[in-house]
Amino acid sequence: MIGNIIIGLLLPLLFGVWILRRHYSFLVLYYPLGVAVSACINNIGFNFFWNILPNTRNQSFAALPMDLGIYPITGCIMIYMIQVRRKRPWPAIFVSSLLLTLIEWTAKMMGHVIYFNGWNIFWTFWSYFLPFVLAYGYSRLLKITFPERSEEGSI
Repeated sequence: MIGNIIIGLLLPLLFGVWILRRHYSFLVLYYPLGVAVSACINNIGFNFFWNILPNTRNQSFAALPMDLGIYPITGCIMIYMIQVRRKRPWPAIFVSSLLLTLIEWTAKMMGHVIYFNGWNIFWTFWSYFLPFVLAYGYSRLLKITFPERSEEGSI
C-alpha cells in the first residue's frame, strides 16, 4: 500500500503542483472532477473488470491514492497544456490516455493489476480516453459559462 501512496499520490501531486504552481485555478476547477470520475470508474471496474494489489476488503481503498493523485493530476495537466500551452486538444487527450495506459500496462506486467471478464489493455485505454474527453468538454463549458475578461484576468 505504501507503494500506491508514493507512486499513485505523492509523486503525482508534487509533480502536478510544481507544473501548475502559477496556475492553481486548474487544480481548483478540474481536480475535483478528476477525483469524482476516477472514483466512479474504479468502483465499477473493481466489481466487474479488474483488481489491484494490495488486496483489501474494499478494493476502492487500494485505489484511493490513484483516485486522489495520478488520475486527477493528469487531467489537470492535460487541460493546462490545452489552454495555456496551446496544444491541440485531441493529441493532448490521446497522449494523456496513452501515458496512463502505459503506466497501467507496466503495473499489470509487474502483477499489480489483474484483469478479468474480458477486460484488456485496449479497454483500459478507452477508460482513460473517455474521461479526458469529458474533462475537455467540461473545460469548454466553463469557457462558455465564464468567458475571459481582459481587464480582470481569466479563469
